Amino acid sequence: MLIAASQSAHAEWRFDNGVAIGTPRSTNSTLEAVVVACGDPFQLELYSRDDGPVLPESGGTADYFYTPGKIVASVDDHDYPLVAAGSDIAVVLFSEGTVAENHLAPVDRQLVEAMRDGARLALHFDITPANAADGSPYETFAIIPLEGAGAVLDAALVDCL
Repeated sequence: MLIAASQSAHAEWRFDNGVAIGTPRSTNSTLEAVVVACGDPFQLELYSRDDGPVLPESGGTADYFYTPGKIVASVDDHDYPLVAAGSDIAVVLFSEGTVAENHLAPVDRQLVEAMRDGARLALHFDITPANAADGSPYETFAIIPLEGAGAVLDAALVDCL
């Protein structure tokens, strides 16, 4: 029984083809996977079940690309503001940058290190005009436990840490 519980606890993160893949334990969005890989210096991608932008489960349109203040990653209650860019099948996340950078700065190393050492990653999105139950503008969310993520991230990021 202990072995089954251990495998289940680490099921949220796996190493596949050189990248770390995390799956949400709870969400009210279409988010299915978070992918972390080496990039410039890190790449953080979100994959939705419909191969498009992350949306609320109830639907809607994605009007959050290249716009600061629309996405926040929170690791153990420490917030990291993010900005999204689109690709054909994923949402690519960047740290909030300057206007000259089109608001797209390299992913903050502190975020990646927090994900390696933390217990819980929460992604919060301001996609719709509605507010969350707590009054914040971030009505759409995904919770990805980080138990077991450290070793998986270390393997995926061995060349860029």
